[in-house]
Formats: sequence, C-alpha cells, structure tokens
Amino acid sequence: MENINISVSESGRDKAISIVRIDGVIDTLTATQLEDILERLFKRRQFKVILDLAGVDYISSAGWGIFISRIKEIRENGGDIKLANMVPNVYEIYELLEFDNILGAHENVGSAKLSFGSSPEKIGQKKKDPVATARTTVEELPSIQGVMGSPGRRQIIEDPSDAGGDSGERVVLEAIKRDPFYTISELKVIAEESAPDSRINWWGIFGILKKGGLLMRRSRFRYARRSWRQG
Repeated sequence: MENINISVSESGRDKAISIVRIDGVIDTLTATQLEDILERLFKRRQFKVILDLAGVDYISSAGWGIFISRIKEIRENGGDIKLANMVPNVYEIYELLEFDNILGAHENVGSAKLSFGSSPEKIGQKKKDPVATARTTVEELPSIQGVMGSPGRRQIIEDPSDAGGDSGERVVLEAIKRDPFYTISELKVIAEESAPDSRINWWGIFGILKKGGLLMRRSRFRYARRSWRQG
C-alpha cells in the first residue's frame, strides 16, 4: 500500500494562499486523502491553492481528476490551483495529457505565489497554429467525472455517444490517422467543424482518446501507423 504525506501552510496577505506540500504517490488509494484536505480548504473559503509536488513521482488519473474537477467553482470564487515543483516524469505526463490547457505549472512555490492575480486564461500558451487557438474554457470542465471517474473508481466511457456521438468519434479517429500529432484542442476544433451536431467538447475528445488508449501522442502515432500500413 502506497503512503502519502500532506502538509498545509498559509502565505500571502491575510494568509489567503494555501500551500499544500505532497510527498508520495497520488493514486486511487491515496487520492482521497488529498481530496479531503482540499475539501476542508474550500469549506474555509480558501480558494487560492498551490500544490507543491516536489515529493511526488507519480500521479494517476484519479489524482489529476481531483486537481481539476472543481476548478470552475474555484475560479468563480476568485481562486485557482497552481502546480509547483513537478519532477520531470510528472511534468511529462502533465504535458502529454495536455493539462497545461487547464492548470498553470511553476518551477517553484515562489513563482506560483507571484502568479496569483493573473487571469486564468493566460495558462496554456504553447499553441502551434491557428487551429489550436481554441482553448479549454471553465464552462467545459464540469463533465470531467464522466470521463475520469471519481477517485478510487475506474471509469471510462463505454458508449461512444457519451463522448459526443458516433460521428464525433469517427471524425476524431480519422483525424488522428491523418496526423497523430494533433493536440486535444486541435481535435476539438476539427470535430466541431466536421461534425457540428455532435456538440463535442474538450472532455468529449479526452474521453474518446482515453477509451481508445490514445491519450499519449506516441500511442496516437502507433495507431496512425497501423492504419497507414493497412491502407
């Protein structure tokens, strides 16, 4: 059984910023402990949170789900969640899953503190072409539990219609075959243009990729390569 150590300190004017230091592995067994601590902070109206991940070398989908499942509520209350001190292998997953579209990452806690007061829309700047200008907005986030499931539960979309319908799924998979290096945001734009009736959002694309084991770009490349060979 994995262990996790969590400590909380407060900083800033009127101690408005909560710094949550985490050491250990954040998986389905330990994620609920972190969720409980965050819940207590939110009940105290502490909505400015820095997660210091210097001591974390693995985060499961349950952990990532906790980070972002309530981000809409947090930002509506003038707060945000900032990630700090991610080790390289955690940061790699953060980028590969494109959570940089949702949560800001900082090299250290000091930088994260200074970032409070900036608009949440300033996160996720690495867009490579006009197709990628579409951003994940706060309004698109409440459906995360339908994609990633609650902590401690393994839940994926079983019915393609749950991720925007058959047409949306077909469009996404065909786009990956053409270019496996499309980002989730780019795939969202393509799906919106090619299958407008699907009304697919960012989490719908995420769900399609999760269902097909295509969240990692290298997995999408292998999927596309197989289709090229079959063609």
